[in-house]
Amino acid sequence: MAMSINDVFDLISTYLSVLRVEHIMLARLILGTVKGEVNCSRLVKVLGSHIEKENRVLSKYGIFINSMQALSRLYEEYYEECIEGKASEQSLIELLKTIKDHDEELALVMGRLINEYFTSIINEVH
Repeated sequence: MAMSINDVFDLISTYLSVLRVEHIMLARLILGTVKGEVNCSRLVKVLGSHIEKENRVLSKYGIFINSMQALSRLYEEYYEECIEGKASEQSLIELLKTIKDHDEELALVMGRLINEYFTSIINEVH
């Protein structure tokens, strides 16, 4: 699906103002969970909401990235562990590493879109 310049702007804006910020907030929540300051159920709720939102945004623009599947799988596993009262520090570390990898993959995709956006603007001006 070819995106209009307005679609690219909307996606980049959402990424920079919402999705990337939420990745950083999730890292902070994971740290709080490891330290016992945040209940695992809160982390599960926030992470589940984030995954739904990000899937909705990316699929709207026809973008699918591999790390999203890994993140969703780990979310399901951690959700079960949390419900069963078996959430471990190791699971949180794996979740944090997956969020980091996912953030890096998404940043690469968005970086290319940002470059294309600037190129489109330059071409419009000329």
